[in-house]
Amino acid sequence: MRFGHSVVAGLGALLLLRSCLPALGFTQAPLTLAHSKGAIQLSNTSERSIELSLQVFAVVHQGGKPSAALAPLPVEQAEQVIRLRPTQMRLASGSTRTIPYTVFDPSRDFFLCGVSAQGLFMLRVCSRWRPALVVLSSAPAAQR
Repeated sequence: MRFGHSVVAGLGALLLLRSCLPALGFTQAPLTLAHSKGAIQLSNTSERSIELSLQVFAVVHQGGKPSAALAPLPVEQAEQVIRLRPTQMRLASGSTRTIPYTVFDPSRDFFLCGVSAQGLFMLRVCSRWRPALVVLSSAPAAQR
């Protein structure tokens, strides 16, 4: 029974902590960038306004699966890969913002992530650009 008591106590502490902290939540679409020009849509699904930044992350492989690196690319490098305006914003509760983008280096694999750091937590939602998608989406139609 000691194990069960620890789990219940842990859940109780988590619920207490959850009730003291603001809820964080936002969505980003699309999750896969398929065109070199387009728009990212950011939506605040939380009950409070949130600060968001758009950052570019290199692709790393963990356990054979691609993931976004922990640290973003320096601003100078990120601006050589993709153009976004603005990259910093505040979204009111329930609001949505559309940010245009242009990929400058379609040969480079990267993640474009919306990052919100509020209080003790950081939430990161990413869209991925893969060079193979460019080849598929821009391939000429079959010749007859």
